[in-house]
Amino acid sequence: MLKKIIYAILMLAIAGAIFGYFMWNKPHKDISAAKEDFTITADSFYKEYSMNETAANEKYLNKVIEVKGSVADLELENADEPTVALSTATEDMTISCGFKKELLKDVNKLKIGDKIKIKGKCDGLGMFGIVITQCSLIIE
Repeated sequence: MLKKIIYAILMLAIAGAIFGYFMWNKPHKDISAAKEDFTITADSFYKEYSMNETAANEKYLNKVIEVKGSVADLELENADEPTVALSTATEDMTISCGFKKELLKDVNKLKIGDKIKIKGKCDGLGMFGIVITQCSLIIE
């Protein structure tokens, strides 16, 4: 009886280790190739978050979002993650869009005031606005 219990525990441990290994090494979702869950303007996106953050998180968090807006700021000092801020109707609140370093060349071409579309994963509300990561520019 004791041998069966030890054998069962050992099998569960092995199965758990195998499951953990595959989950740890699971490939990341390619956001740029994924179909967007929502398409929205920067103003509307921020308005939803400012009215009810909990409801907005339930709707948008970890979803692929396409956002249309104007470039408010470019933060290119960190070449590993260049960031573009999209303006909203609320002063000092932006949509912060983090890009992979492979897209630095494309992000460098942007100018403040440019109208753009980006696609990325919503990470929720940060200190100065909504944060979107794994972004790519949508060229029309």
